[in-house]
Amino acid sequence: MKVNPSSSSEVLLSICCLTYNHANFIEQAIEGFLAQETDFLYEVLIHDDASTDATTAIIQTYQARYPEIIKPIIQKENQWSKGLRAVSATYNFPRAAGKYIAMCEGDDYWTDPTKLQKQVDFLEKNPDYVITYHDAMVIDDNEKVIKKSKMPDHSKRDYSKKDLIGGKTNILTLSMVFRNLDIIKEQAEETSYFMNGDNFITAQLGLFGKGKYFNEIKPAVYRQHTGGVWSDIGNEKKIANKINTHYWMYRYFTRKGNHNAAKLYLRKLSGSVSLIDKKHRFILVKRGIMAKLISGISQFILKF
Repeated sequence: MKVNPSSSSEVLLSICCLTYNHANFIEQAIEGFLAQETDFLYEVLIHDDASTDATTAIIQTYQARYPEIIKPIIQKENQWSKGLRAVSATYNFPRAAGKYIAMCEGDDYWTDPTKLQKQVDFLEKNPDYVITYHDAMVIDDNEKVIKKSKMPDHSKRDYSKKDLIGGKTNILTLSMVFRNLDIIKEQAEETSYFMNGDNFITAQLGLFGKGKYFNEIKPAVYRQHTGGVWSDIGNEKKIANKINTHYWMYRYFTRKGNHNAAKLYLRKLSGSVSLIDKKHRFILVKRGIMAKLISGISQFILKF
């Protein structure tokens, strides 16, 4: 661990980490957190969703060594299996003391010890930006590199407020450092229906500013392995989940009275539903999404 805190005793950044049965990986993730070279204090908020392997024991060992930094919540019952999807928004964001939040799941890790300092320095100097991010490589369980870059070249750029709000982004969770705004902690009802809440977070942030891509930060490492919540989902369900996300984004912005953003997602929904094939349409019908889409779109048209 190499941290050079400023004279202030206040935490400037909160690292939020979700983990479940990551005994083979969590130590590498935590070491990546502790290796950060900063001139500010940070904390590591870990949510362990009732792991059944040695993950909990490993986290508790680090907590004993670094009690001022490592602050875990160890669940006794698995929250994901009980239907909770907004785990970060429920358990980590509300207790984040930092002005900024960084994210990295327990099976991924950082390779650049200067990443947090670079991202925080930029946000401190540029109030019109709300989020910073960078690339990652993809490896398998044997540490073999599958892809040197997880981000398509066209995504390696800065994003406008409109890009962020409209979901026209490809920001990797393990690369994010963003402002800890009140809107992130509000636990909007819609978060319960997302499988992947990253787009929701970036859309919320987009209401307040732009996004900055860092090419000079060494790629982090995203682990693609069996047992991953997102890795194990087939393409059919990924498409259904994407449409599901668009629907709840539309509902969120409608409820918030942001009609321009709501219309953006209405167009996304209309386009997606009209193009979806029978197999994917069946998945949506089975999950009850199709009826909600039709009802929601009809109500929106009648209202506006």
